[in-house]
Amino acid sequence: MKRWITAAMIVCAMAAKGQIYETAVRSNRVGALEVRVAGERLSEPYVELGGERQIEVTFDMLNPEPGERLAYSVVHCDADGRRSALVPMEYMDGFDGMEVDDAAPSFNTTVPYMNYRLSLPNEQVRLKVSGVYAVEIYPEGRRNEVLLTARFNVGEGLVAISGEATANTDVALNRGVQQVNFAVDTKALTVNFPQRELKVFVEQNRRPDTRVGDLQPTSIGGTRLGYEHDRRLIFEAGNEYRRFECLTYRHAGMGVERIGFHNPYYHVDLRPDGPRRAYVYDEDQNGRFFAACSGCGEAAREADYGLVHFSYVSERLPGGEVYVMGDLTQNVFDDRSRMTYNEASGCYEAALMLKQGYYNYGYVFVPNGERRGRMPAGDESLFEAENEYTVSVFYRPAMGRYDRLVGRLTIGGRR
Repeated sequence: MKRWITAAMIVCAMAAKGQIYETAVRSNRVGALEVRVAGERLSEPYVELGGERQIEVTFDMLNPEPGERLAYSVVHCDADGRRSALVPMEYMDGFDGMEVDDAAPSFNTTVPYMNYRLSLPNEQVRLKVSGVYAVEIYPEGRRNEVLLTARFNVGEGLVAISGEATANTDVALNRGVQQVNFAVDTKALTVNFPQRELKVFVEQNRRPDTRVGDLQPTSIGGTRLGYEHDRRLIFEAGNEYRRFECLTYRHAGMGVERIGFHNPYYHVDLRPDGPRRAYVYDEDQNGRFFAACSGCGEAAREADYGLVHFSYVSERLPGGEVYVMGDLTQNVFDDRSRMTYNEASGCYEAALMLKQGYYNYGYVFVPNGERRGRMPAGDESLFEAENEYTVSVFYRPAMGRYDRLVGRLTIGGRR
């Protein structure tokens, strides 16, 4: 039911203040979650405030229930992803708890699903301020049963950012790491105390675990702020993402060893992956995926689902866990993406219910008690690897109540 924002919603917002919002799936029934600019495949979820472009959130609900209806709420966040001090009426015009009404059932698939699409802003919701946003989607009338969260960014473009990522770092030259150096020109914005009024973040390949914040300028000259020779901006270079494609279940595609049907699902066994010590150029998409299928007219509704089996050949690695990484797991380290070690096969293994399409993926080792992933032992981090580094600049003047996103730049990672 359509309703205006109420005091009860404000109380709920205050209770959730400490949560960090990231793009994440919270139900095994949700598949193929993508957050991007509408009409721009593989794009970053970023639009300008008041512009023509929209954020598009697409996903599937597997095995849909009769009469099931989904609703959504929009949350405004501080720069760190926690709910901001603004109440909904301050950051949006429109209704809260609206139905996600752009839905269509799957066609001729072994796994039935309902495909959903939500675009923001829309006729019911207009965003009034810049910053980090999140959309929560849940069964209508059950606000606390969140099925998924989609994080996106709305910017103002008030500062100019320039920069580079280089293998010539402050700790080594061409030795498996990359360093980001950049400058921010604030001439279109009045910044009196940049150390206090600006919040600057950098992350690699849209991975929350790599996000670095609380950055301070290493040089200030007029309106130019330099962020250079900062060792916090040295990142493990890694390697190119691995790839597979599964467009049909009639024959194995790239990276696939075998396909078989075991009621009720198709099972897709990928070729076992081993450690990589040498760099081989590959035109990857830095961890992205998109749905596709052979001979179908509309992949969003006609691409099927199957259990995809991953295996990483390795000795058991003590002191941490190995995870499947990429947009296929929303770059989240949880039970779904965690791999288990099979003593008999000598492999880390995982199975994910995935939609047919093109996929990038990787493996990371996360030490116990830490949040950042790294290359598993045996895999070589190689300075030649191409990565994306996204710089986000937020502005909150004295007495300001929220963080405005005033600049954003994505830098390629080649030398």
